Amino acid sequence: MVKQKKNKPVLYGISILVILLILDQITKAIIISNNLNKTIIPNVLEITNVQNTGGAFGVGQGNTTMFIITNIVVLGLIIRFIYLQKDFMDKITLYTLFIILAGGFGNLIDRLFRGFVVDFIKIFPSTNFPVFNLADIYITLGWIFLAFIFALFTYKEIKNNKKVKE
Repeated sequence: MVKQKKNKPVLYGISILVILLILDQITKAIIISNNLNKTIIPNVLEITNVQNTGGAFGVGQGNTTMFIITNIVVLGLIIRFIYLQKDFMDKITLYTLFIILAGGFGNLIDRLFRGFVVDFIKIFPSTNFPVFNLADIYITLGWIFLAFIFALFTYKEIKNNKKVKE
């Protein structure tokens, strides 16, 4: 019975991953099938169909195989970390890692089955800000949340160490 309670957060995390992954893939399918290129908010937000064979900010265009290998390694490391640390992690950290995994798997699916990542969200079109997708948002927000969690943990540890020394 206790084992079942310990696995519940992991099952919730997997549910989060699946829901976010489906949302990512549906939006990309809609963009591709309709070849959408539309201004949503002038000078602020556009939807545009971009085939990205590189990484973030278009770095390494045409290196799909390298990105697939790197993606698989990073996803594998995160999964291994979750597997080894799930009993010691708080739920927020666990769910944050599953959000990052959703983004990583979303872009990996694109690379494996399309040969490129489907990007379509363009903010401030007059600037050179890169076009991105939901998977990119999951990855970025996940790492920001993780950095915040680590900073908060570090702050609490420093505060606790000061109390012990007093």
